[in-house]
Amino acid sequence: MRLILVLLIFVCSTSFAQTNLLDEVRSLNYLGKYKEGNEVLITIDTVGFNRLNRAKYLYEVALCKINLEGEVVKSYQVLLDAKKLLGNRNYDLLFKLNDELIYAQLSFDDSENTANELMAENCAIAEKTQDPKHVIYCNSYKFYQINNEDPFKFQKQLALLHEDRVIAEESNLKVIHGNTLINIATIHDKAEQFDSAMIYYEKSRAYVENKEYLPTKIAFFNNIANTLNSLGRYDEAIENLNKALLLSKDQAINPSKLNIYYNLAQNYDLNQEYKKGIEAYKDYISYYDSLNRTERLKAVQELEAKYQVQERKLENAELSADNERQKTMIISIAGSALVLLLGGIFVYKNQDKKRRLALQETELEKQRADNLMKNQELATIDAMIAGQEKERKNLASELHDDLGSSLTTIRLYFENLKDHFKEDTSKEIYTRTDKLLEETYATIRGMSHSRHNGVLASKGLIPTVQKLAQNLTDTGKIKVTVYSHEMDRNIENSLELNIFRMIQELLSNVVKHAGATAATVNVIGSAKSINLMVEDNGKGFKAKIDQKSDGMGLYSIEKRVEEMDGTMEIDSSAGHGTTITIEIPIL
Repeated sequence: MRLILVLLIFVCSTSFAQTNLLDEVRSLNYLGKYKEGNEVLITIDTVGFNRLNRAKYLYEVALCKINLEGEVVKSYQVLLDAKKLLGNRNYDLLFKLNDELIYAQLSFDDSENTANELMAENCAIAEKTQDPKHVIYCNSYKFYQINNEDPFKFQKQLALLHEDRVIAEESNLKVIHGNTLINIATIHDKAEQFDSAMIYYEKSRAYVENKEYLPTKIAFFNNIANTLNSLGRYDEAIENLNKALLLSKDQAINPSKLNIYYNLAQNYDLNQEYKKGIEAYKDYISYYDSLNRTERLKAVQELEAKYQVQERKLENAELSADNERQKTMIISIAGSALVLLLGGIFVYKNQDKKRRLALQETELEKQRADNLMKNQELATIDAMIAGQEKERKNLASELHDDLGSSLTTIRLYFENLKDHFKEDTSKEIYTRTDKLLEETYATIRGMSHSRHNGVLASKGLIPTVQKLAQNLTDTGKIKVTVYSHEMDRNIENSLELNIFRMIQELLSNVVKHAGATAATVNVIGSAKSINLMVEDNGKGFKAKIDQKSDGMGLYSIEKRVEEMDGTMEIDSSAGHGTTITIEIPIL
């Protein structure tokens, strides 16, 4: 008996130790340290594991195979075995297994239907658990299923990502919130909205710098480098690519490092740092060979050609430098002869500049006066709205308290006269008069309620905006679509009216100036704020608000937003439409 007890204690302690090792593997893999995780994984003895722990073990095995060896087929079979072992014992692990199976399926040919079935299964789990992480992942599947040919692809993707951002922020999911900011920046980059992309990259930078998960850091620096490249800021792009390369030194072989080498070579080339570009191309060739030896010859031939082109560029640059020195000598001699002529031109231009500055100053004074009148007009409009609201409520109170109570008293007196009418004709007159009093009382009560609440309060903000959108769509010139989320709430009348007026003004600008055929209005509510996003596919404009030329449009909206302690961002460029985002805090 004592021997059996000792054996049981030994088995339990051994199983506990193996479970601790499995937890260590999970922590390492979570940080992207798959090499270290795999080293611990091969030391684990699974003999004492139950079905749940064996499923967890196989899940970590699959992660290591995908990220270290690129073995999608083998990892797919391991994931299926884990799912079979798990059953319905743990919804969170089942969700993770399905998620990995989805992305494995998408790498196979003719397997999209199976992937869609797994997505539907995970979204059903999210509906059942209401886990914020599961809901956000379900949105990522909807993101994937958006048709690439959809003209509103980027707008729909951004709407889903902003919904994820709100959920993650409210649920304090810092990791997912940071990743979502990076994804928003990436979509803006794909839509060629590079300034917006940089705004969201900067918002996510603090999160990335505090995060230990290396793959996310590497992807961040590589992606922001792509945007900087598009903006022509090659020095900054090179700096971020070198950060990504330094972080990936200790990582296992993966295609992302190959992409970094290639992007680095391209940026050195564009920045005219040809020697460094050649070295980067050599690193690219060497690393490509380690990734795929069977295609080495083809890669070497292509990249050697690029290498030779870079060397020729370097030789041409050195030759050009010699030619430039000779040209400098010739130009210095010829330049002396032009000094007097240039001096005369300078004096003339200086006088002309002074004259134009004087004219501009006069014009500015006129514009300042116009703007003062416009601001006064805006203040007058706001005061008029406030006065109308106050007068409406006063009228409602008078109707209800004075005239309503008087009618009630009349009805009581009139009711007492009923028994004094004996003739049929008199009773008929009484009945008609009583009915008329009842209708008059109902009318006054209805007027009181409608005057007290106002138009928006009776219909609601979203239905009123949808009605406005439908009216614009019915013109046949533009299609306006309204999306809303978490807006089934009570909002202060003045705030609701301000929001509607801003949306109305923005859509008016789209119709008048954008030349757009389609526009979307997104209204997203959260516990602390209301987010508005109005987008169109029109001709765009310079994003900076110009008070001088804008008149009572965007400038007046910006003033309203400032008065409500909100923020307003404009992303627009010629030929790429306009996106205006407004965030208004709820006090």
